[in-house]
Amino acid sequence: MSSLLKLLCQLKNRPGVLFCLALALLLLLWLLSGALLVWFSMYLGALVLLGLLGLVRLLQGRLRKRCWKAFGDKKGSGSQGHPTSKELKIPPHTYKRPDPMIYSQFYLMAKGLAVTWDNPDIQLFDGAVAVPSNALLPGHAYAVHARVWNGSTDAPAVNLLVKFFYMSFGVDTVRHYIGETYVDVPVKGSPMGPGIATMAWTTPPAGHYCIQVELHWIDDANPFNNFGQENVDVKKLNSPNASFVFAVRNTSARARTLVLRADAYELPQRLRCPPVRPNDAAASGLVPADGRADPYARHRPEAHPVPADWQVDFFGRDRLNLQPGEQTDITVKITSTDAPVAMQAININAFDGNVLVGGVTLYVHH
Repeated sequence: MSSLLKLLCQLKNRPGVLFCLALALLLLLWLLSGALLVWFSMYLGALVLLGLLGLVRLLQGRLRKRCWKAFGDKKGSGSQGHPTSKELKIPPHTYKRPDPMIYSQFYLMAKGLAVTWDNPDIQLFDGAVAVPSNALLPGHAYAVHARVWNGSTDAPAVNLLVKFFYMSFGVDTVRHYIGETYVDVPVKGSPMGPGIATMAWTTPPAGHYCIQVELHWIDDANPFNNFGQENVDVKKLNSPNASFVFAVRNTSARARTLVLRADAYELPQRLRCPPVRPNDAAASGLVPADGRADPYARHRPEAHPVPADWQVDFFGRDRLNLQPGEQTDITVKITSTDAPVAMQAININAFDGNVLVGGVTLYVHH
């Protein structure tokens, strides 16, 4: 190849020689035109033959599959007279999957349960001191702790990926990435559990923010309980009301009608072991119409309406029509007419139909 290139470089300044070579090449092609035409025809014929063979094989495969489905022996000719095979099921003791989980408002609400946005599994720390998410200093370094549980008693989650985000205080606002880490989560009931994932976070220069935590496991037994959010504000009653302002945003690609609903749910105290017996549930009125005790009755939204001596006013904006990407600020005034408690929680949840979009928990105190 280098010799040919060297020869061409020597001839580049001799156009006469190049012209003669071109004429010689044309003459050679003319003399060999008959033979070249034969070879070209044979090449085209081979292509057509191979194409026909491929088409025949394709049709043969299609017909074989259809005929087998319609008339063939599903078990093969060698299995005639044998009973039909049973469905193969892998026993639970053979294949185990972990179920990493966190307090997930969207999962619990989809199950028909009331939720709080004061997430019990997300906590911020300033050094060794726990700090509420509504009292963060601007431009200050904190540590976000996420408590991760495992619903499986057989399979731990080793090197579980945990991602952290923050958002402006409100409903479905734009979120920003903080960072990610890994944590080992032992099985349910282990004395080593739950797993604690920690992420350093320096707050932006100004603003009120909420925290989101996502768990990522490729073979999760239940991937729907892997997302939790901390979204809380606290204010003092002022003769005798408190006003809150938060943003509501439509992050979907279509127009949405969001309905705001208020309730007073808070995490109740844990029940003693053993759990409530059916007779005890009947005596307490926690029995649905079918007569069977509802183990989640005390977590149902209808069991936690806004108390009669508290009022929640949306100023006529409890129903919002938002275009894709549109954001609006909502003002909520909470008034106590005769508050018997020192601290009252009010949850504001935004729904698109029956689907939870987001929410906030507002605490008011004297």
